[in-house]
Amino acid sequence: MLKNLFTKHDHRSVSGLTKEAAMIAASTFWRSRQFGINFTSGYSLQGSQFYSNMGLRQSVNVFVVEEGADVAVDLTFSAELSDEGAVAGVVGVVLLPVVAVAVGAISVMQYEDNAQRVMNDFWSYVFAFPKNKPSAGATGPPSPPAQAQAVPAPLGARNCPGCNAPQDPDARFCKHCGTKL
Repeated sequence: MLKNLFTKHDHRSVSGLTKEAAMIAASTFWRSRQFGINFTSGYSLQGSQFYSNMGLRQSVNVFVVEEGADVAVDLTFSAELSDEGAVAGVVGVVLLPVVAVAVGAISVMQYEDNAQRVMNDFWSYVFAFPKNKPSAGATGPPSPPAQAQAVPAPLGARNCPGCNAPQDPDARFCKHCGTKL
């Protein structure tokens, strides 16, 4: 059983993208944030990421529709506390109630701030995604956005085989282009 901490919703129109390109941008971005992605239809996806501390689960739902000449992207981001996280919270409240309440309130505010930052990063990524340019005979999905010049990876780290960006040693997907590592 999950307890919803918060849900944030945003809906924006994006000019110059097809629905397909918007879905590529959305899936690439959320995979780069190490969300497991599940396409629920051709133009919608669900993703979730589990945090190891206190059983927090973050979820995202993206739905893309045509809106006149533009594409509308609907984003819902939420954080939920699993049973394990709730049990840890109850134990904390029983053992140290004042500290547990204060830490819990600060944690929820931090989770909400982090969620807003991630959502802003998502919108920046989508709006920066290459726009569809009509060209003679060009087919297929657009290329992901160009990445900044890659910096050599620190000791113990590695570079992405797709964009050569440095990666954390434990990353499963590139945080820049979404390539599986």
